[in-house]
Amino acid sequence: MVNFTERHFARLIVGIWLCAAFGIALISRDAISAWKMGDPDDQMRILQVRDWVAGQSWWDITQYRMNAPAGGDMHWSRLVDVPLALFIRLLTPVMGQAIAEQVSASIVPLLTLGVALWFYALGARRLFGATVAVVATALVITIAPFTTQMIPMRIDHHGWQIVCFVVALWALFDRHTKIWSAVVLGLACALWIEISIEGLPFAALALGISALGWVFPQLAAVSDHGRLRFPVALASIAIGALVFFSITERWSASNFCDALSPVHIAALSVMAAVIIAAVLLEKAAAIFATVYFRLAACAAAAVSGAAMLLSIAPQCAGDAFARLDPLVREYWFESVPEGLPLWAAPLDFAIQQYAYILVGCVALALVLLFNKQLLKADKIRMALLFLGTVIIGAFVSRTAVYAMMVANLFLAATLVGGFITAESYKNVILRMALRIGAILLAMPNVSAQFIIDERNAAEAKADPALDRLNRNFGKQTWRCQKTTAIAALDRLPPSPVMATLDTNPAILQFTRHVVVASGHHRNQAAMADVIRTFTGVPDQAAQVIVARRIRYLITCDGSYELALYARKAPKGLLAQLRGGRVPAWLKRQPDIGPFQIYAVDRTQLPDIRAEYD
Repeated sequence: MVNFTERHFARLIVGIWLCAAFGIALISRDAISAWKMGDPDDQMRILQVRDWVAGQSWWDITQYRMNAPAGGDMHWSRLVDVPLALFIRLLTPVMGQAIAEQVSASIVPLLTLGVALWFYALGARRLFGATVAVVATALVITIAPFTTQMIPMRIDHHGWQIVCFVVALWALFDRHTKIWSAVVLGLACALWIEISIEGLPFAALALGISALGWVFPQLAAVSDHGRLRFPVALASIAIGALVFFSITERWSASNFCDALSPVHIAALSVMAAVIIAAVLLEKAAAIFATVYFRLAACAAAAVSGAAMLLSIAPQCAGDAFARLDPLVREYWFESVPEGLPLWAAPLDFAIQQYAYILVGCVALALVLLFNKQLLKADKIRMALLFLGTVIIGAFVSRTAVYAMMVANLFLAATLVGGFITAESYKNVILRMALRIGAILLAMPNVSAQFIIDERNAAEAKADPALDRLNRNFGKQTWRCQKTTAIAALDRLPPSPVMATLDTNPAILQFTRHVVVASGHHRNQAAMADVIRTFTGVPDQAAQVIVARRIRYLITCDGSYELALYARKAPKGLLAQLRGGRVPAWLKRQPDIGPFQIYAVDRTQLPDIRAEYD
């Protein structure tokens, strides 16, 4: 088996990807044909690409049909737009732009999945060998938070973040003597933080693990080159961040805490300079060639980087969302499960992450105790990587997928080890029990889903009326999200409209209307206006309607966002509309599909009528 997997490794990995891609495409066929994007982020991404293809500057990622007249300020990297724009450009002459966008949004995520699986398999092979790598690659597809980031219509940047992680994993555990793997590690981390600043703690974790080989020579690779990987990786991330920022952003732009900016580049550069100076001193004089000196150099680099950040942009030292408008925080930020800490997220959302973390701890212990293939240094680094990803994932639940992916390596190694161990037993029942146990241990998602299903069934049985209500609401939600229903809103004359944060990206994608805001925090003032309109009393809502020059207010009974507004603000405009109390300045129009349409009557707002003309 080992010889077979080694000999046919590339074919097996490509075969796994092709089978997965075919199955995912088959499951996603309805979403593909209906142009049903994964979520509002994917809709905003296709709009960003569409505007660029239509002639908007590479340097300008503003969404000008949002938050008029200034436009909506987005913070996404142009680099993720490149493969989508390339496919759209190539396919448009053959099938027209609309179909080209649809096909590109289907193909690019599956290609991203292929890249992620390939590097994940290479990293696993470096650690555990080809057989475990093939098994781990097949198993990782069953991790929903991994696979769902790279399904058709899921074109946001999260899939590319996963690619950066697996490339960094592959480079981090390079056992060879060549120094180029350190360059790959640094560039992968730099690309990650350019795509999303969310990658910064993971970059720090990877570099910290890499630093062990420099500080403690016994943890380095077989030659002295292994000790130099950390300085080279740190220099590479600083240079890579500089290059990626230079080709995607204007240097005149202000420093932001939510994206790669000059302040981050300055901090990384100072840290790299300190470590490189320490390396040169160590080479120049034997007195500096000590563990204590290298530890001190790492501490000095960390302090220097922090001092640089605090001196230029002290606001970036804390939570990037610390200055979020209280209204936006209450109604939006705290209602997005994936952005919450794992302990604050809904149980149905977090239970699979908990399962992988808990079972991963068991599998890690088995690997540390019984695996004879891993070097001691690699065991230490793998344990630190798992612990680090668990801690980071605990604070931002959507990032727990990286801990799940690391745990999957241990689970695959345990599964293969369990099957090999079973062969040594003559008792058939014992052999089968060991194999079944290894399979169940390797797939904690099955147990997690069983718990979720049982919990949901118990809740439905306890309150059948509430269960029916939830099911009916779910059906209405599906109607509100149908692209054909949203596209029908284009029957209204092109106008500034007031709709929900989650619906507005689809309105931008499928109609000619102008919206106020989507759920993207740099536009928090506009986001607050949307929330204030639906939750404020009619007089407060009227002020926003006037200031934003809104012509139509649009609602839908299946919106989770509107349900939240109505529940938390029972005296607000939305609650009054649903109670049949319509203010004089709103006139109910015929519904368009599942959407309720209200036209703003300017004659009922005489004191500010001129602002509409």
